Amino acid sequence: MKTMKRLLLALVLLVLCCTLAACQKKAEPADAANTQTPMENTASATGNPDDVMLTMGDFTLTRAKYESYLKTLTDYYTNYGFDMTDEGMLNSLKGFALQTGIEYGVMDLKLAELGLTLTEAEKEEVIANARVEWESVVEEGLVYYGLTAESTEEERNNLTVSVLAELESMGYTAEAYIEDAVTLAGYDRIYEYTSKDAVVSQEEVVAYYNSLVEADKAAYENDAAAYEQAEYMNQMYVMYGMTDYAVPIYYKPAGYRQVTHILLEVDEELLTAYTDLQAAYEEQQLAKEEGTEVTGEEVTADEIENARLAILASVQPKVDEINQRLAGGESFAALIPEYTSDPGMNTAETAAIGYEVHMDSVNWATEFRDQAFTVSNIGDVTAPVVSDYGVHILQYVGDVPGGPVELTEEMEASFTTMLLSGKRDEMYYDTLQKWVEAIDVVYSEEAKAILADAEAANAAAAVEGEAAE
Repeated sequence: MKTMKRLLLALVLLVLCCTLAACQKKAEPADAANTQTPMENTASATGNPDDVMLTMGDFTLTRAKYESYLKTLTDYYTNYGFDMTDEGMLNSLKGFALQTGIEYGVMDLKLAELGLTLTEAEKEEVIANARVEWESVVEEGLVYYGLTAESTEEERNNLTVSVLAELESMGYTAEAYIEDAVTLAGYDRIYEYTSKDAVVSQEEVVAYYNSLVEADKAAYENDAAAYEQAEYMNQMYVMYGMTDYAVPIYYKPAGYRQVTHILLEVDEELLTAYTDLQAAYEEQQLAKEEGTEVTGEEVTADEIENARLAILASVQPKVDEINQRLAGGESFAALIPEYTSDPGMNTAETAAIGYEVHMDSVNWATEFRDQAFTVSNIGDVTAPVVSDYGVHILQYVGDVPGGPVELTEEMEASFTTMLLSGKRDEMYYDTLQKWVEAIDVVYSEEAKAILADAEAANAAAAVEGEAAE
């Protein structure tokens, strides 16, 4: 689990960046009346900051602390698009903020009771780290405001004033951040204390792995197209640096074979004539099926076939040359670099193992895919086939095992870490809830009203959710 300090840092950065991005979009000074923070718009920041919202033994939750929790929550949910003018939503968050205060209060009491309070030396270390983290928050803001390597010292100073002012308007100052970091470091100790006995067995790791395999088997065993779409999305996420969105796949459908190929270039006019005829023919056939008017001169299947044969005839000398060299004992892989126009086949690895193709693949040209299954034996070379890309000559080089992916040591370590984190979170949460349930809370009249409104809002939301289902 990330430490609570890291979560705080991430939240401050999120709110800062989203707020600065919004500020950069403001174009009209007349909009100043609408630049209030969510708290200014929605939270009742009225009354004495020292007013007592509730007490639990020696712990007191003040209005100021309660409203700081509420502001953090409203900022967070606002930046995720939630409507803070919705009374029900705001009432729920007010109750959530009060509950947050109770949970933090219980942890404060338990820190002292269990002897887990930070020493002075430990506090100093936390403070030093918090200062560094705060500086990173400010630097992030400077970048959003336009600081570059070419900026002058005066520009940097002016931007720093703006960033600090923006942070303060959001309720964040260096002093408050450091104070919160010290507090949250103590709460980390509560987390460690409540979850220290969590363990994950090998059997649990294997069971989790099996559950992933079974889920992917159900999704992909009979759906190569879905499998390939998922693989493609993962590749895109990795390519664009969005690796957190990539989802590992733990089951591969059976039926894939490894195919290499030589793609022969074709005269552009011949290829265009062929593809244009195909497109026109398909459009006309669709019009006939739908009962609409067929426009243009009607294309026949014979015309398409003649265009295809013209393409094959244009490359026949090269096809004969390749066949002669294969008959003379040269390997197909050795000929690929010399003849292919497919850049994907111009590495030693792909020339050796090729592409993975399934009868139901959607990643390949239909003609290429279908031709890959016109031969039966590993090592067989297909007849040439025309596609929109040119003329392909394929070789069937091997089969790809289907079924579950291997459970590697790296995967085991990752699963163990994930499962252990989940167990620790659960143990921490369960223990904290037991502590909360066991403690006597004395609420102010205002706090009682907040809880009643929150309960009503949550009940209404539940009814609305059931009706939507």
